[in-house]
Amino acid sequence: MSESQGSAQPAWGTIGFIGLGAMGSRMVRHIRGAARIVVHDADAARTRDLAAQIGAQAATGLHDFADADIVILMLPDSAVVDRVFRTDPAGGLLPVLKPGARVIDMGSSTPTNTVENAAIAAQRSVHFIDAPVSGGVGGAEAASLAIMVGASPDTFESVKPVLQCMGAKVIRAGEVGSGHAVKALNNLLGATILAASAEVFAVGEKFGLDPAVMHSIVDASSGGSFMSNRVWPKAVLPQSWDFGFALALMNKDVGIAMSLIESTGVQTVLSQANAQIWAEAHAQAAQGADMTEVVRRMRLVAGLAPRSSS
Repeated sequence: MSESQGSAQPAWGTIGFIGLGAMGSRMVRHIRGAARIVVHDADAARTRDLAAQIGAQAATGLHDFADADIVILMLPDSAVVDRVFRTDPAGGLLPVLKPGARVIDMGSSTPTNTVENAAIAAQRSVHFIDAPVSGGVGGAEAASLAIMVGASPDTFESVKPVLQCMGAKVIRAGEVGSGHAVKALNNLLGATILAASAEVFAVGEKFGLDPAVMHSIVDASSGGSFMSNRVWPKAVLPQSWDFGFALALMNKDVGIAMSLIESTGVQTVLSQANAQIWAEAHAQAAQGADMTEVVRRMRLVAGLAPRSSS
């Protein structure tokens, strides 16, 4: 849904948005005009600049969210969510909120931590919802994100119109924590497919196959996936290694999924091996490396030199 479509929605009172990084700064634009918007980021200059661009109030602190009906968090991980929600030096967001307010954690947090935050929030009659996203910066820009939501049916329906301004597909995954669980498991699967694809393509290239020709065949066959359809043509075949999703974030999501696997007691082999691949890549890669660094590393280990994209 575009910004103009979002602005056609009914007014929702006041919506707060905390976390204005690569994703959040794009997502918040799609709800302008539909509510009074209050924005906040650790970077005060970024907060002021974005507020001016979209006609929002630049919060000077968490106290500015006292009247918010909904507060969206787009933060890096559970530790930062906890700091903002519970233990900020000024007292945290939760004590500021009015009863009935809804907090939507749209980052990739740990499911068990999300369940705990929801329980703490409920003690103050605040609803805590998890709604992580898939689709990357491009999806945030185009409002085409897939959004997976953990909430009761009634609470889900109350926030669904807001989420639909930012995403093309909004799905209730289950109760609180379910969104973060399925997001981590989805990314674990995606990470495994990317690593496996890297190995298979390295073998093909060593044998003498043209990677572009191999890709055209795989993508149209049983081996095709999001990775072959989107990641390979954008960042791997041209060897730009810049799909737009950080290696550190994928490694974090893999770690969250592995903690979920451990808590369920399910025995895994592929997931364990994949987690090691990502952990090693993250430990050795430069800061800010793209997730396609995993593919680049596998090519180097296979003895494949960088090639021209022509």
